[in-house]
Amino acid sequence: MGRFRYNDGFSLTEEGIPGFSIAFPHRHPHFEIFWFNEGHGLIERDCDVIQVHAKTLVILGPGDIHKWKETHHLGGYLLAVSEAFTSGSNFSLPFRELTAFLQPNGSRSIQLSASEDNLVRTVFEIIRDFDAQSNFDRKEVLKALLLILFSKINGFYVGRGAQKAAAAGNPLTQDFKRALLTECPRLASVKEFANHLKVSRSFLHRTVLQDTGFAPSDHIRDRIIFEAKRMLLHTAKTTTEIAEHLGFRSASYFSTFFQRHTGQRPREYRANRVT
Repeated sequence: MGRFRYNDGFSLTEEGIPGFSIAFPHRHPHFEIFWFNEGHGLIERDCDVIQVHAKTLVILGPGDIHKWKETHHLGGYLLAVSEAFTSGSNFSLPFRELTAFLQPNGSRSIQLSASEDNLVRTVFEIIRDFDAQSNFDRKEVLKALLLILFSKINGFYVGRGAQKAAAAGNPLTQDFKRALLTECPRLASVKEFANHLKVSRSFLHRTVLQDTGFAPSDHIRDRIIFEAKRMLLHTAKTTTEIAEHLGFRSASYFSTFFQRHTGQRPREYRANRVT
């Protein structure tokens, strides 16, 4: 059943297979948080395949290209929420809690323990049952519930140990990583990102390098390669069109850049990966 329509940046749906059965590649400008309480299936996300079961959380970020490959009696909740929904007042930070998930190599999923699953179920059910006609400010209460949910999700994620480094870092580094998701390739240099984040280029360089061990330029390069792979796999655009979209001065320069960092020319990568 649909509880809220996505007309103010927030929606929650409780459905079975019909709600989780889009079988063609697509993307959204908002975040999608899935919690499954039954069944199993496979989601194809960009270059990866995510296995889902009961007690699985899946977080998809803006721009993630995804589709369902398999669904077997899936049930649970789908929460869709825009970052703009949480802006203002004291609730502009929740999406920082999800930064570790949203990098190109982020896992996007967590298999929950019994206690974690009970906690997530409780928060989703509170959101589901929230009385929109109460005397409380509905939007502010929902923001607070999202902050709790996102903070708990982040706690589950970093608690896995191997993910601690990905989730840690200065708020500026987290904001830079989120900007990579939404502003690249429109922004394609460290200076442009620094201006966007309202800091100096040198300060951004030092902060990101200290937190991650890699310079901002390395992250930008990796993001451009990731976007190139995504376009090669999920669009019919030519190499020339992809090069233009990503800001390269020529298709040959893009091809050389792509081969240097992947070991394959764009056409070879597409031919080897597309079946």
